[in-house]
Amino acid sequence: MKNKYIFLLGGWATATIGLFLATVAGTIAEEQFLITRNTRLIIQAAVMSIIVVPIILRLYVKFHKETRQTQNPAYSIKRSHHFFTGFLFVMGLAFAGLFMANAFGWLEIEQWHNPSSWLSAFLINMLIAFFYEALPEELALRGLIFDTLRERFATWISVIMQTLIFMAFSLSVNILQTLIGMGSLNITIISNLVLFFIFGIALALIRVFTGSLWASIGFHLGYLEMTRFLVMPTEYGAQPVVSFQENIPYGGNMFFIIGVMLFGAIFILLLLLSIRRWVVKR
Repeated sequence: MKNKYIFLLGGWATATIGLFLATVAGTIAEEQFLITRNTRLIIQAAVMSIIVVPIILRLYVKFHKETRQTQNPAYSIKRSHHFFTGFLFVMGLAFAGLFMANAFGWLEIEQWHNPSSWLSAFLINMLIAFFYEALPEELALRGLIFDTLRERFATWISVIMQTLIFMAFSLSVNILQTLIGMGSLNITIISNLVLFFIFGIALALIRVFTGSLWASIGFHLGYLEMTRFLVMPTEYGAQPVVSFQENIPYGGNMFFIIGVMLFGAIFILLLLLSIRRWVVKR
């Protein structure tokens, strides 16, 4: 496909510039108008989606014309029920990790909080995260970029390559922010890139298994909400879903639950894909 590099570069550049401009807009608004944290996030979500979504959909139209794939694309609303597949899947893994850590004695569950103390904050953050992170990033990375790669490479190679592009996207945004004085690169960027690699693999696999981009959108959003309201609920002005006492130092419980979400998803999806491939070959 002669224009594949245009779609790859266009998808990556659109997501990178969109996120960079969104963070700049939110930071300027917060500094100039003394707005609340949620208002800043709403501004960032609006800027991110307004930039990324229409450009990627336009590129997708050209991509489909070139590849003659015009029926029922991965982002079609007809496949939107898979949003709940991804969302509930990662939520189930998060609570499985919590109960496993409790059973092993690595943490002690102290109290399940009434939904009235956290549900409104959860839903507001979920709406913001959908437009700021899950929808635009998945549309660009597990959508246009992944589909472009699969036109040229085997699926497993495409999974790895889109994940490397996902890491490059994160690193590029950090570099741009550093260049204008909004932050600085430090050693934590390495651990973040490792996390993005594992996260990207899980997101791509659920996209492959379901054939729906909505599944990766749901998984992405569910992962963010479980991380923010279950694993490390420290910044959102609400009670966590559950309070627990950690018995492992240095955030061991946090890493364990996140590990169950991501490595558990990868293992289960690879198993299901293997079973499906075996059944088809019979």
